[in-house]
Order: sequence, then C-alpha cells, then structure tokens
Amino acid sequence: MVDACPMDETVAAALAQSEGSLPSLVIVRDGEGKVVALSGNVQVHVGEGRQTLALRPVRELFSGDRRAPDLSRGPTPELEPFFMLLEYTVVRFCSADGRDQTDQDMEGIFASLRRRPDGEGGRMHGYLRAAARLYLSVRDVSQAEYEAVFSRLAKSARTFSAPPISRNYLATLRQTFAAMASR
Repeated sequence: MVDACPMDETVAAALAQSEGSLPSLVIVRDGEGKVVALSGNVQVHVGEGRQTLALRPVRELFSGDRRAPDLSRGPTPELEPFFMLLEYTVVRFCSADGRDQTDQDMEGIFASLRRRPDGEGGRMHGYLRAAARLYLSVRDVSQAEYEAVFSRLAKSARTFSAPPISRNYLATLRQTFAAMASR
C-alpha cells in the first residue's frame, strides 16, 4: 500500500493564499520569447503573484490505494480539477509556444505520462508532468486514479484525431475553456 497521505505540506502551505482554487503553472520563456523546457523547480501563479516551488516526483506523491473510477463518460467530480489543470496547461502551453500540438502527439504524451510518470520527454511532457506533480502535492490521488486520468486523456486525443495529422483535440479544449470563461 502507498503512503496514506503523501501530499507535500510545504507546497500546500506555499499555495494557501490561492484561496482553495488550483494555481496554474507559469509558462517560462527565454529572452527571445520561446517556451523553455522545465528543469528542477517550477513557478506557479498564486493569487496575484508567483511562487517558485520544488515539487517531488509523481511516484512519491501517490496517495492510498483507491481504485480507478469509470471515466468512460468523462471525469468524475472528484477528478475534474485534475483534468482541468492538465488540459488548461495544454492550452496555455500551446498558446505560449505559438504552435499547436497534434492530436497524435498529445495521445503519445498522455500515454507516456501514464506509463512513466517521472520519465523524461519534450517540453509539453515536462509541463504536464509538472502540472501533475503540482496537483498531487495538494490533493490525494492514487496511482490507479492517476493512470486512469492519463489513459482517459490519451483516449480523448485519439477520439478527436483524424489522419494523417490533426489538431481537433486542442481546438475542442479551446472552445470548452472559452465557453466556461463566457459564463
């Protein structure tokens, strides 16, 4: 059994000023405005400011042994904030990068994060891994739940994909977030 409460109290304390809402990652750019790969600590938007945080590896943050819920119809209310943080990170990364990831790329990234949560990958992979580490630092998620979330995200990207190359998944995410913002 995995530790019953491996949430990172240091991170939780640093994020206390976010007033219950989940913070988002800062998309870091170099001097030329290009998105840079994450290494080590991450920056997050907290309230009106930013915090730099040292996040533990994903495998150290799994909590409990809860079974994965049925996500065939989408996120459960308990896991919806996790999906939102991950998908919001995708949209913000692609907007900052000026290039939309393909559905095929996103499926591969999500599948890789499911199989190897602390594995290395490209820049998008690094930001999604950091988003997962941030979420697991403040919320209880079992390994089975984590794997189910990334499996569902890979399936969503695959569902929207059209040969040979498509970007329908990201377009759908943007429409969804735009609709939520207009409410």
